Amino acid sequence: MSDNIAIVTDTTADIPEDLARENDITVIPMLVGYEGNLYREGKEIFNNDVYKKLESGVKINTSAPSIGDFVNLYGNLIKKEKKDLIYSIHLSSKLSGTVNCAKQASEYFPDTKIKVIDSKTVTISLGFIVLEVARAVKKGLPEEKLDELIDILMEKNKFFATIKNFKYLFSGGRAPFLGKFVGSAIKLKPILTVDKAGKVSLKKFVRSEENTIIELYRQAKKAASSVYGNLIGIFYGSDKNRALELEKMIRKDKDIKIDELVLTEITTIMSAHTGPGIWGVGICPKIELA
Repeated sequence: MSDNIAIVTDTTADIPEDLARENDITVIPMLVGYEGNLYREGKEIFNNDVYKKLESGVKINTSAPSIGDFVNLYGNLIKKEKKDLIYSIHLSSKLSGTVNCAKQASEYFPDTKIKVIDSKTVTISLGFIVLEVARAVKKGLPEEKLDELIDILMEKNKFFATIKNFKYLFSGGRAPFLGKFVGSAIKLKPILTVDKAGKVSLKKFVRSEENTIIELYRQAKKAASSVYGNLIGIFYGSDKNRALELEKMIRKDKDIKIDELVLTEITTIMSAHTGPGIWGVGICPKIELA
């Protein structure tokens, strides 16, 4: 049965290419554009390109994959790879129209079961949901258990991030609540999270960039499970050093049981909205279903 199941996600999942390949995960590129042109992220445009454009004042646009992109992808999985069940798991519908495009595309294949999942999260928090489902498929878990696993992972995963500059996230419209704090940006640094509805929300403020890394560590520790261990993802923009600091703090803490730790650079579409100064951690308990 596992040979007939496909797992699809989008590039905002921040899954390193080797892990995606190893677990047979199909990743559809999001679209990033400027000056009237759109490019497939990770294929035609990369983070450094976006950072340079942002720093030079160029307006960056982003877009979900088109319905046609999804139709082509699903069609290939169904006709060429003979898949009869597709899990298409994507970033929060509060942050992108990707889920809607995937659902519309799925209607072109009425004879194939395509389950489009709104993960209500993003970056490696989405990535871990996708990875764990793909691994469960390889283990031969039946469809009802896969559905149960997705529900648990969506409920249990946590996401915390900080950004160096308010202006990118605020101007992109993903976090309008930050508008009233823009004047405080020089003195205060936000710790952001994604709420259960899939919206970006403010967790708290801290007073310096150095303190943000300490706070991210504290939030990860608080969210950590002690049952089967934790899946921990640390993501970053242009500065990997802060991410390495956070990784060191987490690895040194013997109270945080690590099943897997992934260090990953955020994808282009995320950097377009956050700017290059972003660091964060996604944490999810390891789930074992019989």
